[in-house]
Amino acid sequence: MKTRLLATSLLLAATISPQANADCAMDQTFCDAKCSIEHFSDKAARLGCESRCAAERAACSTKAGAEKAVEIGKKALRDTGAFIEGFTGEKDPPENSH
Repeated sequence: MKTRLLATSLLLAATISPQANADCAMDQTFCDAKCSIEHFSDKAARLGCESRCAAERAACSTKAGAEKAVEIGKKALRDTGAFIEGFTGEKDPPENSH
């Protein structure tokens, strides 16, 4: 039965879109389910496995947050350049002369 549950879980995971697989919460749900199946009768092993899932979720969330911060920073830089261009009426900002 354990093997059948694991096979069903893996089949379900394979049918979900790649975008959904990238979702940190969904990944943790699958990881926790796998832990429950693999360590059905060993609570300590299951808790260790679920702790690993939580750590992977934290890393995934941190990476997603960092990528979003970079995206926001790039947009802010583009918007600042557009503001300066509009304010000065110049296409390219003047270069500093030393």
